[in-house]
Amino acid sequence: MARILVIDDDHPYVQSMTEWLRFRGHEATGMAKPPQTATVRGSYDLVLLDIYLADGDGFDALESYTTAGIPVAMISGAADASNAVRAIKAGAIDVLEKPADPERLEVTIALAQERANRARSDRAGRTAWLEERLYAGDGVFALLLDSIEKAAATELSILLHGPSGTGKDPLARWAHFRSRRCDGPFVAINCAAIPVELAESELFGHRKGAFTGADRDRIGCFAQASGGTLFLDEIGELPLPLQAKLLRTIETKEYRAVGADSFSTADVRIITATNRDLHAEVARGAFREDLLYRIGQMPFAVPPLSNRTDDIPGLARFFLRRLLERGGSQDVDMDEDALAYLRTRRYPGNVRELKSIIERAAALSTDRHITAALLADLDRSGWNPHRAGSPFDFDTPLPLKDAKRLMELAYIERQMFLTGGSTARTAELLGVLPNNLSRRLGELKAGD
Repeated sequence: MARILVIDDDHPYVQSMTEWLRFRGHEATGMAKPPQTATVRGSYDLVLLDIYLADGDGFDALESYTTAGIPVAMISGAADASNAVRAIKAGAIDVLEKPADPERLEVTIALAQERANRARSDRAGRTAWLEERLYAGDGVFALLLDSIEKAAATELSILLHGPSGTGKDPLARWAHFRSRRCDGPFVAINCAAIPVELAESELFGHRKGAFTGADRDRIGCFAQASGGTLFLDEIGELPLPLQAKLLRTIETKEYRAVGADSFSTADVRIITATNRDLHAEVARGAFREDLLYRIGQMPFAVPPLSNRTDDIPGLARFFLRRLLERGGSQDVDMDEDALAYLRTRRYPGNVRELKSIIERAAALSTDRHITAALLADLDRSGWNPHRAGSPFDFDTPLPLKDAKRLMELAYIERQMFLTGGSTARTAELLGVLPNNLSRRLGELKAGD
């Protein structure tokens, strides 16, 4: 049995087709106009969509549905080879002439069911993959996950705010996988890592010749995410002029690519994240208040690890188990003293820092056993801003220029430590290009 939606403005045809489908044992619903993509996704295994509708052709709906992974077969009362080719290129699984041949229609339905089953399997696999990367625990984070899952069932925008390293990216993916848009694309963009002059093109795309270097058309993040979810990380770093365009696009679902003459549409669910206090940014004129209320329909505070101390032992075991499953280390265990040490330690880098500590300890343990003594040694050998021996001494008078240089160097080196020495990841977090970060490190170390 398949769940089938018939979309046609010919009411008698819709009635006869749905009755025939029910007679064949399928669930069938008829509509005169194409509903929103989010309404269709997950509710039907196949859409039978008329090419010619009273309000225009069905190709706009076809593009939106197929982008979201919804199987669509086009139907038409007139044979037209050009429309058939256009429909197949746009993603239709078949093009049927009225009246549809029953045997061919059943083959089309079987193909759609196979695709729907495969999509459900892929969805289950993605959820399992994400669950392996999110440790809920029994406290505030478990409650947060539950609340986000409830919000995911709506179409309201979600805002995740909290310190860096707390897990906002996997939480955004969790919301997407738990939503009706889960079979659609999930597109993530770090607003802090986009050069200001290219930000509009990244979001909305551009046409060939729109600016120097635009040698071909390029689709932006909104077009890529149509039918799914667009995750705007570090939304607080978006330039003010672009905030106005983003607000208009969210409200109207219309955008204009750079250099384009007309507007395009995108059916997108917005999730944003920030480590800034956006209300304070509004007060100082750095963020639009109307945009904040639009993206913050469902705001969630992501707690720092200092508010999840009861979860630290479970998180530590979780990261160690994942490391062993990936073959990143030999069989290593961790004693209770080590877990107790981890609970008393401070984590300015939050969950990301705890993960890094576990990976270092597993790699350096000599007897396949992580102890409190080993963890303490690692803290003494690495930089910890909450102990003596920090690379910047606040008590020693220095010329202001030198103090700024050493503080910046200490901060960048700390971020490099938290990302396991990854220049690319550190550059992304700091909102700069990797080559610029490497050059800046060299300048700071040379005393520039």
